Amino acid sequence: MNDTFIKIEFWQLVGFLLSFLGVCWGFGKMLLAQFQLQQDERQRLQDKLAEKVEVLESHFAEQKAVLPEKYVLREDYIRNQAVLEAKIDSIQQTLTNLYKIESARK
Repeated sequence: MNDTFIKIEFWQLVGFLLSFLGVCWGFGKMLLAQFQLQQDERQRLQDKLAEKVEVLESHFAEQKAVLPEKYVLREDYIRNQAVLEAKIDSIQQTLTNLYKIESARK
């Protein structure tokens, strides 16, 4: 019976183990470096997005400040129109009454 055994010396085993650990450490370092690059990119994009949000918030605040000066609510417009029409009706009534008085004198 021929049994085949692999014979390896202790120092070769230590060398293989150290090589394996070195490769694992190198891959781990590369993985962490890539992770750090991704985190930096995400942070940069997050900062850029935060700046854009700040700009939009400032524009929105400006619009909110200017809005009452440029636009009128529908209810306010209707109320003002009703007041103006009431005044015009009052003037028309006054003119009609004056016309009747003048017509009666002649």
